[in-house]
Amino acid sequence: MNKSILITGITGSGKSAVCDELKKRGYKAYDIEIMEGLFNLVDNKTGKIVNGYDNKNLEWVKRHDWVCNRKKLQDLVRKNAKGTAFYCGTAGNLDELLFLFGKIFLLKVSPKILHERLSTRKSNDYGRTSEVQDWIIEWKDWWENHMIENGAIVIDANRDLQEVTTDILERSKLSE
Repeated sequence: MNKSILITGITGSGKSAVCDELKKRGYKAYDIEIMEGLFNLVDNKTGKIVNGYDNKNLEWVKRHDWVCNRKKLQDLVRKNAKGTAFYCGTAGNLDELLFLFGKIFLLKVSPKILHERLSTRKSNDYGRTSEVQDWIIEWKDWWENHMIENGAIVIDANRDLQEVTTDILERSKLSE
């Protein structure tokens, strides 16, 4: 059976870590946020693609968004039409991409854990400053509720990575 499963959440919720763990367990999983050519950084005021970024400047961060190329993501999902594939990530235009997925999981994390993860993350510097972290937490509840309204299944991402991944697999009916 073909299953396209989205694992999403705000920055620092554990999407990349879950993706890596799924791969270790032998599942087809894509960290779509880091795939070459799939995302563009866009200036929200002009709509133009921007090269380079400044994750330490809150006003700059607020003005820009990572947008997923819908056609390229559709092509990737189509390429994996046989079997099950996990797509891990989020995008500024996520609402227009949700139709691609048969199931959506939302990694939900507490503000305290989120602060810890963003302050110590090594993968990138987004959300490293307390000013940007506070802004992320300001809109976190709204965004998570919006995803739930769109059918996302909540996964408690405050837990150990093994537990989170096993929970997703069980709820996907793919547990080992």
